Amino acid sequence: MLRFRCLVIVFALAAFTACDGPFHVFPGGELKGTVVSEPVTDWSFVTDRFVDLETRPEQPYSVVLNYVVRDGRLFIDPAEGRRWLDYIRADPRVRVRFGGKIYPLKAVLAGRPGELEGFPEDRFIYRLDPRDAPP
Repeated sequence: MLRFRCLVIVFALAAFTACDGPFHVFPGGELKGTVVSEPVTDWSFVTDRFVDLETRPEQPYSVVLNYVVRDGRLFIDPAEGRRWLDYIRADPRVRVRFGGKIYPLKAVLAGRPGELEGFPEDRFIYRLDPRDAPP
C-alpha cells in the first residue's frame, strides 16, 4: 500500500510539473507566465536563487538550475550528460522564468570546461543573450 501511495504521489507531481514547468528535481514542460518581449541587457536585478530554464521549443522541456550573473550578463553551467544540454546544442533557443516573467533568449557557448575563470572546471559555460543579439 505504501508503494502504491508513493507511485501516486510521483505521478501526481509529474503531471503537475508538466503543466507549469519544472518542480524541484523533476523536469517539466512549457513554462507559464508573462512573456517579456523587451530584451534585457543587464540581469543584475534578479535575486532568485534558481532559474527555470526551458529548452526544445517544439516540445518544451524545462528544468530548475543555478545561474550566475556576471557584469550584468546571465550564465548557466550545464554538466556533460544532461539532457537539456543536448537540447541546447541542437537548438539554442531557450526561455527563462524569473518571478513569473518569461524571457526568450538564446544560449551562446561562452567557454568549454576549464576555460573561464570563476566557473566550475568541469562545466560548459553558456551565456544567455537576447535572441536578436548578434553572435
